[in-house]
Amino acid sequence: MGDRDRIMRTTARFLETENQGVMQLSQSLIFPCLSLQRGQTGPVVKETLMAGFRSFAAAATVATAVSAVSMPAMAEQNCGVGLSGNSPVAVVVKVPTPWYAPKFFVTSKMRDTIPQYQAIAGLNFKAFSFAKSDGHYGGIYLWRDLDAARAWFTPQWFERVKQERGAAANVRVVEVVLALDNTPGGTPADANSSAVATMVEIPVPAGVSKERMAQGFAAAVPGFQKVPGLLRKYFITTTDGKFGGIYIWKDEASANAWFTPAWRDRVLKEYGQPASLEWFDTPILLPGQDAGGAWVKGANSS
Repeated sequence: MGDRDRIMRTTARFLETENQGVMQLSQSLIFPCLSLQRGQTGPVVKETLMAGFRSFAAAATVATAVSAVSMPAMAEQNCGVGLSGNSPVAVVVKVPTPWYAPKFFVTSKMRDTIPQYQAIAGLNFKAFSFAKSDGHYGGIYLWRDLDAARAWFTPQWFERVKQERGAAANVRVVEVVLALDNTPGGTPADANSSAVATMVEIPVPAGVSKERMAQGFAAAVPGFQKVPGLLRKYFITTTDGKFGGIYIWKDEASANAWFTPAWRDRVLKEYGQPASLEWFDTPILLPGQDAGGAWVKGANSS
């Protein structure tokens, strides 16, 4: 069976299960598929689908806008409540991926926004991300300080995301006690990255102060500078009593080589609580205006 036949059979099955309104929106995807000739494969099929999805996404904006209007008002998110305005922070953003948009299409739209993020004051680094658990897209940001993050994540930003995407953004802010970049000169931009990120959180043991954790983080830096495949690590604490790290790895194999069953057993034995891990694909890595900040350890090493 050729690519054209497979596409048409799959699309037909999809349409049979959807209501008339969705069928009308889907025509912007079907018509480009109909133009495929037998024997066209690979890039031709992908490019034709891209054209269809662009048109389809534009049409579906109407549907998502309607759903956004019918949603309850989004509760205002406290961006870094309890943290000092001059504290470095990491922000993890997740937005539900529209059902009509495949990953390659969302990634292409992410690339279109690179110039915008390069111009943001106070942004040290952004890893554009897809959460492996649910496919939600967004980014893992490292900011010079909380004030810079707040200047970006305004109430207007939250409202714009809700209106344009048809869903509210989930935004988490964590304090970065220490940031490490293992690439001399800083991790470079990569718009076709095979990198992955992991976010580790562990409950803080009773009686352990923030100062003691900071000392432990600093003492651990030489060891993490030697971990194969580790590009960056942000040592973090959370306002709900946890500590851990956000790791950016050059590839998934490097991350799996670190997060072994033995690692989990050691964490449980040492801290008395299991670690939680969240995984992300990060297809785009982007240094920001603050990428040369001396507060990131190792970034300016030669």
